Amino acid sequence: MKFLLSMSLIVSVFMYADDHNDEKPMYEANVAEYYFSTFKDGKDMDDMMRWAEKWEKWATTGDAADANADYRASMLIPYYGESLDQLDFVWLGINTNPEMQAIGNDYWVQNGGKLLEELPVTNAQVVNTWQRTVSETPDGTAGYVVYSDCKYGEGVTGEQQYDAWFAFAQAAKKLGDVAGRKMIWPTMGITPGWDYDYVQAVYTSSITDWGKNWTNFWGADNDIPEYDAMAAMGGVCENARSFTIVPVKN
Repeated sequence: MKFLLSMSLIVSVFMYADDHNDEKPMYEANVAEYYFSTFKDGKDMDDMMRWAEKWEKWATTGDAADANADYRASMLIPYYGESLDQLDFVWLGINTNPEMQAIGNDYWVQNGGKLLEELPVTNAQVVNTWQRTVSETPDGTAGYVVYSDCKYGEGVTGEQQYDAWFAFAQAAKKLGDVAGRKMIWPTMGITPGWDYDYVQAVYTSSITDWGKNWTNFWGADNDIPEYDAMAAMGGVCENARSFTIVPVKN
């Protein structure tokens, strides 16, 4: 099964990072959870924003602050995509590692009952993932993101795909590219029949930056051997969909 290949990559991530010198910095993997949310009858984004503000205050006070110190949260609002009437937004939570994720989740299960009752949405699907940064935006923020479902080329491993994309991202950055990138491997809550190896995320600090990047970088006559090498590996990405990003807890 292709996911087994993905998980074998995850096992090697931490060892692999140690094998590289300072001339080629590598990013460690982290874990993320995606809650696919729809509003309850009579509820809307205003209700969710009030709930998110209340949750953020709860998550940063007292014992909850310790349990959630490692947790970062944001909401992804659909922009371009299909079947948009079936999804109002996605709650994204990120932790450094599974242990920190479990600490936060355990505290939520034990102490978040009242807030859960007040939640103005239902979650039809929750996906847990590993993800690994390929590159970051210049200011380290994300305001707009495009996700795509991807397959490796024939005989290509996740590690090789990451290496090639990392090399391209570093070369592109020197030519003015301002996009951040991640490779994401779903592990639980996967949609039945999902037949891909990973999810690609490309993001910018704002929607405006996405447009500027297209003009200044992709619209320029750039010769990037690293891009050609990555393309030669084959593979395909499809089902692109985009979201604006609303920060909740940094």
